[in-house]
Amino acid sequence: MFRLKKDMASVGPAVWEKLNDEDVATKAIDVLRPIKVIVIGAGMSGMTAGILFPRSIENLELVIYEKNADIGGTWFENRYPGLACDIPSHTYQFTFEENTQWSSYYAGGPEIQAYLKRVNEKYKAYEHMKFNHRVEKASWNEKTGQWLVEVQNTITGETSLDTADVVCSAVGILNAWKYPDIPGLHEFKGRLVHSAVYPNDLDVSGKRVALIGAGSSGIQILPQIRRQAETVDHYVRGKLWIPPAGIGGEGLAERNGSPITPAEDLERFQKDPKEYRKYRRYVEDLLNRPVEALYKGSPGAKMFVDMCRTHMQEKLKKKPEVFEALVPDYPVGCRRITPGPGYLEALVEDNVNFVPTKIKRVYDNGIETEDGTRRDVDVIICATGFDGVYKQHFPVHGQYNANLQDLWEEMPEAYLSMAPRLMPNYYVFLGPNGGPGLGSTVPFLELQARYMIRVIQKIQREYIKSMVPTNRAMRDWARIVDAYFEKTIYSEKVGPQALISYPLQHPYMHELTFFFVDKCNAWWKHKSGRLLAIWPGSLIHGAFIFQNPRWEDYEYELKEEIEGNSLRWFGNGLSQRQIEMKGTTEVYLDQPAVPVENPLRKTRHERHENGVDGLNGVKVDDAANVTAVARC
Repeated sequence: MFRLKKDMASVGPAVWEKLNDEDVATKAIDVLRPIKVIVIGAGMSGMTAGILFPRSIENLELVIYEKNADIGGTWFENRYPGLACDIPSHTYQFTFEENTQWSSYYAGGPEIQAYLKRVNEKYKAYEHMKFNHRVEKASWNEKTGQWLVEVQNTITGETSLDTADVVCSAVGILNAWKYPDIPGLHEFKGRLVHSAVYPNDLDVSGKRVALIGAGSSGIQILPQIRRQAETVDHYVRGKLWIPPAGIGGEGLAERNGSPITPAEDLERFQKDPKEYRKYRRYVEDLLNRPVEALYKGSPGAKMFVDMCRTHMQEKLKKKPEVFEALVPDYPVGCRRITPGPGYLEALVEDNVNFVPTKIKRVYDNGIETEDGTRRDVDVIICATGFDGVYKQHFPVHGQYNANLQDLWEEMPEAYLSMAPRLMPNYYVFLGPNGGPGLGSTVPFLELQARYMIRVIQKIQREYIKSMVPTNRAMRDWARIVDAYFEKTIYSEKVGPQALISYPLQHPYMHELTFFFVDKCNAWWKHKSGRLLAIWPGSLIHGAFIFQNPRWEDYEYELKEEIEGNSLRWFGNGLSQRQIEMKGTTEVYLDQPAVPVENPLRKTRHERHENGVDGLNGVKVDDAANVTAVARC
């Protein structure tokens, strides 16, 4: 055997060199062609791509363009007081890089940004990133099967062109902030700011402040500024549920409700990573568990309403009129739940004035509401959100010169939330219906990234020129989305007496012409009433789908190299490892000696009896040693 290996090694290279010319058919099957991928954005989605793509895709050239000066996306841009994660920190981290030292159950923005920078440096994702570069346009070239991407250097103003086989958009859902459309707002003589670009030099000490909006940012800002301000007029038009401790807040029970991580816990977690992993799985399970509460009329949904109502009524008993104005008539979770440590307490403070009346106009030094009341202020803080969910802010021209801006203006949609119609080799992180309603966004990002990796590997391996979802797949996906949400709390509507007409020009929804008026008008809903931001199922549900791609849901065009035989990429019948006389047994010998049974195949009763967590498929007392089935 050794003589054979030596003989082959001595004569092999010349033979193999002849075989491995530019003809695909003479190459080894695992000699992969070069492939170029451009990622737009370096927030958590872009970071995920920057870390996972190079570790999984061979012969890859990866470029990540980011308009800001550093990574982080929303955590880089937002600086307002009280900025914090709205789900437990222990779930808002990468599965492959745990932080045992989160100082709070809901980590603040600076702490999250520091974690992201640390991870980005550790995994050398910075090597692929170009900062202060904003993508202005992307166009698909049918002839070459590549994207032409126009990029502007935001410092010099210079514009350059780049090309890629695949483009992945990681720009996020909400990244273009806007001021509210209020007459006279920009004629205000005092200080006008938006929460998304909160100035570091803003000092509200002794000032009369108007805070407009009670979304995630408004809820977090109020408890901070009311301590320094002379007065705060808090303008709130909508209604919202504030649960006792936010999403997954049950995990605070062991801390007597305090979000601050005790020093003894930090020390224990640092010394014993297995103990921390066990605790993290417990918190993750809290987020994934309450599925029943998502369904209309369920006992779980009623329980959450009763719990939140009791909590809010108790906290606001000093000002019962605020409770009556704030408590919704829709189920908990219909709009995003934001943990509000200190928010309800701030509303009943003497220097906070809750204003539910609609604003009529802004005058030189104050705000007038529709009831004629005028309130003078020194500072106006607009915590009023962003310019349209899934609004495409630069042109993306795909097949037949279709512009994604126009397609998504009509109805934002993408197959499996990632692949828009008529956009070959173009994928979107957290696209339409791409965010989990239960569970953390971060593992969902990783699952989407691994799906994209499979797609890119297929394009690379099989010499695919273009890959785009079929019309049937788009239609069937739309039906799945609509059917799921119809039975959930997200689609709660008032009675038929409020029926309105809305003609929807859409190729897959032409039969849907009339919609009931929503009880809860969340930012993630289209004007037609269709849910846009949430995945039609649980995080675990999404994991199974992403791990099992349906390649038949795409239509393909092949590259010239394999014209005439779509299997030409099978090559010369050999592996490069054989040609180079390296190890050849990894494919079949480096596998578990004894096949491991999938825990999810057990019955629910068996999982319970054996102490197995039914969501993650792992034993809780041995979580550190078992990879969760839901993870790719």
